[in-house]
Amino acid sequence: MDLKFTFGGASPDHRDHGGAPSGIPLPFSAAPASTSGVLEVHVRGTGRTIVAEALSGDGVVYCDAEVAAGDEDPAALARAARSALSRAVAALEGPLADSVSAVVVDLGGAEVAVLRELGLAVDAAQDPPAHVDEALQRRVGVASGTPIRLGA
Repeated sequence: MDLKFTFGGASPDHRDHGGAPSGIPLPFSAAPASTSGVLEVHVRGTGRTIVAEALSGDGVVYCDAEVAAGDEDPAALARAARSALSRAVAALEGPLADSVSAVVVDLGGAEVAVLRELGLAVDAAQDPPAHVDEALQRRVGVASGTPIRLGA
């Protein structure tokens, strides 16, 4: 049996196994390219929506997640922030998820209340004011001890 396949503009010479079909340029990569060793997850509030995005030090966005907050009270914001953070870290997959160097929270002034609602010890006089604890690590996948900074 002789099966012949063509791939989007490939030449009809099926004996050429070393080259790529002419319709697909190689090397093919859909992954963002960053030259920075810094990977932070930024959690920010935009109205009634919480967005978490994994952002490299040179501005490459690896992934993001958006969750409806539903309400402006700290408990609802904390649930939405935890959910968005968890989804963004899960989208990183593998080694990138283990490379998160900081979490930055910017929720329009509700940052400290939200972090406390998440059960974290917050000291606004320290830099950073909080760290991921073991309970939050289990929920979102960011390593325990990772600094949490407040956004500007």
